[in-house]
Amino acid sequence: MINEEIFRSYDIRGTYPDQVNEEAALKIGQAFAQFIGSDIVIGRDMRLSSPGLAESFAQGVIKAGYNVFDIGMCTTPMLNFAVAHKKFKGGAIITASHNPSNFNGIKLIGERAVQFNKDRGIKEIKELVLADKLIESDKLGEKKELNILEDYTKWAVEKIKDLDRLKVVLDYGNGVGAISAKPILTHFNLDVIELYAEPDGTYPNHLANPAEEENLEDLKKSVLENKADVGIAFDGDADRAIFIDENGKTLNNGFLLAAIASHELKKAPNQKVYYDLRFSKGVIEAIKKAGGIPEKTKVGNPFYKQKLILDGGLMAAEYSGHFMYQENYGLDDGLFSALKVLYWLSQTKEKLSDFVNQFSQGYYLTGEVNLEVKDSSAIVKLLEETYGDGKVDKTDGVTIEYSDWWFNLRSSNTEPVVRLNIEANSQTLLDEKKKEILDLIEANN
Repeated sequence: MINEEIFRSYDIRGTYPDQVNEEAALKIGQAFAQFIGSDIVIGRDMRLSSPGLAESFAQGVIKAGYNVFDIGMCTTPMLNFAVAHKKFKGGAIITASHNPSNFNGIKLIGERAVQFNKDRGIKEIKELVLADKLIESDKLGEKKELNILEDYTKWAVEKIKDLDRLKVVLDYGNGVGAISAKPILTHFNLDVIELYAEPDGTYPNHLANPAEEENLEDLKKSVLENKADVGIAFDGDADRAIFIDENGKTLNNGFLLAAIASHELKKAPNQKVYYDLRFSKGVIEAIKKAGGIPEKTKVGNPFYKQKLILDGGLMAAEYSGHFMYQENYGLDDGLFSALKVLYWLSQTKEKLSDFVNQFSQGYYLTGEVNLEVKDSSAIVKLLEETYGDGKVDKTDGVTIEYSDWWFNLRSSNTEPVVRLNIEANSQTLLDEKKKEILDLIEANN
């Protein structure tokens, strides 16, 4: 029996083998091919369970009567690139991204590399699987190999062109990032120092989750010891990257977007830049000042990609490190994001800290605060009513804005947790409002 809890907001994911297993992979593969009605391309990450799950998923597609083009172990961006560049109607990668080794999952990709999510695709696949509405074709498909790395490498190198010499430390976290990064970076004039480049699903050094500061310790140490210009950490499937400046400090992705967009918009003004609603007001102001059109987007990287791919625009960025560029099919790609940062450092000759932090002056943020609550909906409603005299926005959860501070409160999709972000025009006001809101939540929890 298939566990319906594995059908998440942006992918299919759970622990292996009790939740995600070969039986589930086969039926999901069959349902996916049946739903899109086309051949698909498939890839997998380095997890120990990934080869078996990939094979089962492929057999499901074959049972549905369609062909599978297998690109083997790869990054999620390589899989997405294959879908977009080769014009497949669908693709799938077996990965649980940054999760621990006992997890695995499947990211389902539609035409033009638009990722399936709970509102678009996943609910239909879930229904087909759970209701056992699968159809087996009289004519079975076939499995074929596809080498996408050469096309992917050529594409990236042509887009970025020359880079002046920079010293770069890369931490792959034993994920799959090195598969694409190694051949591409040889084309540029860079001094590269690598950490944990060998794909290893047991994560022998640290989890490939750069959103957690503890997983960045080795990278920060190496940046300082080697007097590097930049440190870059990829997550497990390499669709996002986190940047460390020359001082060993983790960069804020909102202000990094402000820095890059300010330069990109000089080449292509009057275009939309999609930003995470958790980003600072300073990001919005920077985009406007550079001649862009900032557009707020709800949390979840598939929504940014979908907007950029289907509605057009220049670029997009999400809180946890997903950066997307229209010139790269709108894909979130940690390596392409890294190349863009290196390109602009080469062009401006600035230190990374100066390149980014100029946009953060005068803005004070809490970062995301996660709070366990008994009833997340009731807490969101409470804050909406309490601060109802402010400007209210319900793009995702509730955002309430005043002239000198604002906050956003959202419920988690998967657990009894609310996520709070606050920004103010001074540290004193930020501390005051943070205490005020936390005390209110505690008193009513």
